Amino acid sequence: EQLRALRRSIAGGENVPAYIVFSDAALADMCQKLPTSDAEFLDVSGVGKSKLERYGEAFLQEISHYLATLE
Repeated sequence: EQLRALRRSIAGGENVPAYIVFSDAALADMCQKLPTSDAEFLDVSGVGKSKLERYGEAFLQEISHYLATLE
């Protein structure tokens, strides 16, 4: 849900539909893989170099924040 909120926020700022930022499938894959580095983020379905550069930092930060709450 946190990743969906982030996607919605970014999409709103760019004035594009949320699926343009990342598909539901990409978000689900992020939730399964929980990437913590650029290389791991590139292994997520639907993530390429362009999306890594545009959105990687924000999504990796959100995932790292989530992982910190589990400790």
